[in-house]
Amino acid sequence: MSQNRKPINRLNDVLMKYVFAREEQKAVTLSLINAVFAVENYTLLEDFQFLDRELDPRNLQDKEVRLDILGRSSDGTSVNVEVQVDGFSWMTKRILYYWARRYALKRGETYGNLARTVSIAILNYVLFPELPHEYHHAFAVQHTKHPERHFTDDLEIHCIELPKFEQQRGDVASLNPLGKWLAYFSKKTSAADLEAIAMQDPMIHQAVEAEHDFMQNPDFVSAYDIAEKAERDRYAREQFVRDEGLAKGLAQGRAEGWRDGKAEVAQNLLHLGMPVTQISEATGLSTAEIEALHKVQ
Repeated sequence: MSQNRKPINRLNDVLMKYVFAREEQKAVTLSLINAVFAVENYTLLEDFQFLDRELDPRNLQDKEVRLDILGRSSDGTSVNVEVQVDGFSWMTKRILYYWARRYALKRGETYGNLARTVSIAILNYVLFPELPHEYHHAFAVQHTKHPERHFTDDLEIHCIELPKFEQQRGDVASLNPLGKWLAYFSKKTSAADLEAIAMQDPMIHQAVEAEHDFMQNPDFVSAYDIAEKAERDRYAREQFVRDEGLAKGLAQGRAEGWRDGKAEVAQNLLHLGMPVTQISEATGLSTAEIEALHKVQ
């Protein structure tokens, strides 16, 4: 790789698919998934078969769904892993929606064919600011009065917030398997620390070797750069729209009375998909007030 290149963005969609979504990288993918499961002492997978990541948009009412990694274990467990670099107000609904698309029956199947279905979302932003000391969140359907009693073990959703991990990360030698994988993804991990982690974990070493091979291929590098540029352009467009919406909302708020104006600004920014935490910072409203506005939209 050229010495003039910036550090690798391991959350790049093209690179991630090369490192994790190829048949020869199956063991690497399984290692990442089991590192997530191990945190909660959930059942680990012994094998993994890749499935087609493309779901027909016509079956989703024209909502295009593209999953980064999708596969199934021989015990029937279905797992999809996706990376999200930007947040928006409806991300929890989006994650649940994608989970629901996997928990489905084909023609002729019975309910007995439904099996454990897992969604893993690696987020490059904070989705749960009210839980500042936790970066891994596991969700299931439980009894409200007896949480030890699950309605079903079929639903399993994991959300992993990379920024929180980066704030809390200690010495690489003390990291658990999930922490080592998150350190691999993090841009804040030094080359020396990455080398140390790769020496400790053979699957992370294999991932590093795969990305080295990737960066030696001019066609792959070109696709990587195009994906990076598209992401920068998309972010710039969204930022412009949000800034414009914020400026208009603030002007309207001053004209109509600040408190009512704040609510109007917040509603406009919710429509634009801005995360609740950012709206709170922009308007001064609490996250609870903004969530209340979200529910009445």
